[in-house]
Amino acid sequence: MLLRIIPSDRISSTEVKTLERVYVVGHRNPDTDSVCSAIGYAHYKAEVEKKKQFIPARCGELTNEALFVLDYFKVRPPIFLETLEPTVEDLELKDPIFVSPDTPVYDVAMLMEGKGIKNVPVVSRGKMIGVVTESNLARVYVRRLKIEPLVIHPVPLEQLVRVLKAEVVCDHLKEKTISGKVHIAVDALHVLLGKIEIGDVVIVGDNEPSQIALLEKGAKLMIIVNNAPVSSRVLEIAKEKGAAVLRVKFDAFGAAKLINLALPVTLVMSKKFPTVTKRDTLEDVKNIVFTSKLRAAFVEDEKGKLLGVITRTDLMKDVRKKVILVDHNEITQAPEGVEKAEILEIIDHHRLGGLSTLNPVFFYNEPVGSTSTIVTEFFLRDGVKMEREIAGVLLAGIVSDTLFFKLSTTTEKDRAMAGFLARITKLDLEKFAKKVLKEGMKIPENVDPLDLLKRDVKVYEMGEESFAVSQIMTSDFSVLLKEKEKFATALKSLKGELGVTHCFVLFTNPIEEASLVMVEGDQRILEKAFDGAEKKDGLFLLKGVMSRKKDFVPRIGDILRRER
Repeated sequence: MLLRIIPSDRISSTEVKTLERVYVVGHRNPDTDSVCSAIGYAHYKAEVEKKKQFIPARCGELTNEALFVLDYFKVRPPIFLETLEPTVEDLELKDPIFVSPDTPVYDVAMLMEGKGIKNVPVVSRGKMIGVVTESNLARVYVRRLKIEPLVIHPVPLEQLVRVLKAEVVCDHLKEKTISGKVHIAVDALHVLLGKIEIGDVVIVGDNEPSQIALLEKGAKLMIIVNNAPVSSRVLEIAKEKGAAVLRVKFDAFGAAKLINLALPVTLVMSKKFPTVTKRDTLEDVKNIVFTSKLRAAFVEDEKGKLLGVITRTDLMKDVRKKVILVDHNEITQAPEGVEKAEILEIIDHHRLGGLSTLNPVFFYNEPVGSTSTIVTEFFLRDGVKMEREIAGVLLAGIVSDTLFFKLSTTTEKDRAMAGFLARITKLDLEKFAKKVLKEGMKIPENVDPLDLLKRDVKVYEMGEESFAVSQIMTSDFSVLLKEKEKFATALKSLKGELGVTHCFVLFTNPIEEASLVMVEGDQRILEKAFDGAEKKDGLFLLKGVMSRKKDFVPRIGDILRRER
């Protein structure tokens, strides 16, 4: 089953398009609880607030453990958000107005005037191939496309008739497409006849001898201007020669100009135009639009399909992503660009961090072992129906974040909510927990130690001091000790990359209920925080320390606070 974030039996596809989007997102380097609580809370909110679209999201790669859980319950992973900065997707784009390649210039001009737009995309087989601008139209009107003499490229006769608003006096054409040179009968007749070729178009006034001579010479289409009369003799010759005769109210100059406007837009369109995707940030789009001669950018999907047009007016609006943060409340752990987003809610179980908002928000923080525990309680509190798949991912979040109730952060509420979820899923809780934790402790072969450290690392600020703590779960310390030197090098790189004062990594073994700690920075901080900690192969062995947020970070933070 694919996760239903919006109850499809209650909201139509048309309504979904207009619903306000709210992203439910966890912290950077998302762990299983961050992912599962985002999915669960998005589903909960969709049930209690049906006029919004709640989308579970993540801002990092999924761990093996999280991938296992999602695959186990066949739940779609949260979408990946590289940043919470407003992007093109956050704009309310209208369906684009565009034309096909064979559309006459005249129709585009009328479209621009009628819709009050300055750029019209030209689309072929779903993809944009050009754009017609006001400048393009101006050039068509003031000059003959740099073509001398005037030439009609293949144009359907009916299109020419429509643009010229012409009366079809007679039509004996076998092929209903007009092409060839266009001549205006202003020269002496003998001069003009010397230029005419079979199949050409002639524009002529009230001059029967000229009309007859031009048809005899092979003119395919004759355009009579100023509503001049057409004799029966002219009509007989037109029939004999297989030609067509049109009559217009304009003079010769006006008719020639309108013929220009009957040409297909492909002859006048610009083939260079700026394009953006739905994932591009509005800051980047602004730079494109304000430096473009078109003062616009065209939105395309990954297959090149035109989705919309962005103008300067669109970029004048105050657009922000609406987000709900779960499993964190510290700016150092929040997704990139969070300061440019509109935070609606925060659901967490960690210490209070330095995250601030412009507007009041719903902030729920409870010292339990998992954010998934809090989300589960919300379902129960409000009597919201929970599907088995949602219960499954929330159960995995609790199991993972409490190490199946072994961490000191575990509360009776965690146990109670896990039992409730196990009954819904009809799973053997202990067997399921072992499967989840087994996946979490798997370390892929030939993995880069630096990548492994980055998978679950959190940054904390304490005044002018800052420190990072990475945590790696293992069932065998000896496996990691063999790569001790590589991890030491990687930890040094991580410290520099994060720009922190101190960097720690906890190698946590739930079976032995202990952690080995490696330090890059001042080791005396760790010695003071854990007085008497024994050394093992150059690392600190901390027995009973398994929870980063409760057993480790508070004690490190306390030392840093006292020594400021």
